[in-house]
Amino acid sequence: MNGVVRALLACAFSASTVLLPASGRQAAAADDNRADNAVDPAGTLRLVHAVFRHGERTPADAYPADPNANSSWQPFGWGQLTNVGKRNQYELGKFIRKRYSGFLDVLYSPNKVTFRTTDVDRTKMSAQLVAAAIYKPVGAQQWNRHLDWQPVPIHYEPLDDDRLLLVRINCPRYYEERQRVMNSTEILEQLNGYSDLYNYLSVHTGLTVQDPDDVQSIYSTLKAESDYGVVLPSWTSKVYPTQMAEVTAASFVLNAYTEEMKKLKGGPLLKKILADSKDKMTKQSTHQLYAYAGHDSTLANVLSALGVWDPQIPTYNMLALLELHESNEGLYYFKVFLRNGSSTEPYRLQIPKCKENTCTLEHISKLTANVIPLDLSEECKTDNPTFSGLKVNTRGP
Repeated sequence: MNGVVRALLACAFSASTVLLPASGRQAAAADDNRADNAVDPAGTLRLVHAVFRHGERTPADAYPADPNANSSWQPFGWGQLTNVGKRNQYELGKFIRKRYSGFLDVLYSPNKVTFRTTDVDRTKMSAQLVAAAIYKPVGAQQWNRHLDWQPVPIHYEPLDDDRLLLVRINCPRYYEERQRVMNSTEILEQLNGYSDLYNYLSVHTGLTVQDPDDVQSIYSTLKAESDYGVVLPSWTSKVYPTQMAEVTAASFVLNAYTEEMKKLKGGPLLKKILADSKDKMTKQSTHQLYAYAGHDSTLANVLSALGVWDPQIPTYNMLALLELHESNEGLYYFKVFLRNGSSTEPYRLQIPKCKENTCTLEHISKLTANVIPLDLSEECKTDNPTFSGLKVNTRGP
């Protein structure tokens, strides 16, 4: 990691929210993870929130000079799950079933599990694949002896009305705050080191590359093309993947940089997770699992709101597990894990200002109060005329 990225990330995580690097934290908690990951030996687990990114996909868009701009990516199409992505999402479902085999009911019940996704083909398919692996039909739910599958409902909002996993509703206050951050002396000084990369990418892609989000968009396209087996243009070897990856990782930090940005992007999902956990604690819910099939930003934003985001590029199939446990004393507390690879074990994330196994639901609610929206529609408004009537042309998810 170069000095520019290191400095930027250091600014994003103040002393009150300092986190160990992913590799260091993973190693430090390895022994504890093995015990936690195997089963729930003490029988303390009460509810699981699983938030995951969709599987490997074809490119969702192209840059103007892209030699593959006219490809149809048949037989899948643009921005669709590949067969590798389908297999990995199904394996992700099998992983969840195995990890919680002693906790999740074998039979599917709408009173025990809810699947939520975005109005995007690849996330809908991902949710279906994970659900199919977790809830295979058994007993009375076997309806076709030749088909080891049963339908499980998947819920979502229209894309531009999404208030949970992408937050695509019109939110001028977010873009006002983002522009303030991007124009701040602190950030401008840190991003100044990327100017050569911006110029290089602008020349070779035909895009006007001005900030880390632009780099992230190109990086995502190149990765999807490379994963699909396409030979990338020779110019990419100078900057892809390493140099572009550093800037792409920074983009996820910058997009949830302040408490205000966290509240408007990651706060809605965290709010629902805390509310559903409270319902479980007060015996108003019989749910065992809430599963969310989302995007790279879904993971980065909700974990940033919780204060546990390790600066990185969210991998395909990334899985965050927020477990609600009950102690012998009747206290409800959280354990949070992150699985950032299809073949890796989840590692424990430590919530800032929360002691291990005593990070109660009540305490987390107080810690995160500043990043939980009370009325998202109202909080997305601004009196600034530059932004109040702004309709942002958001990139495709």
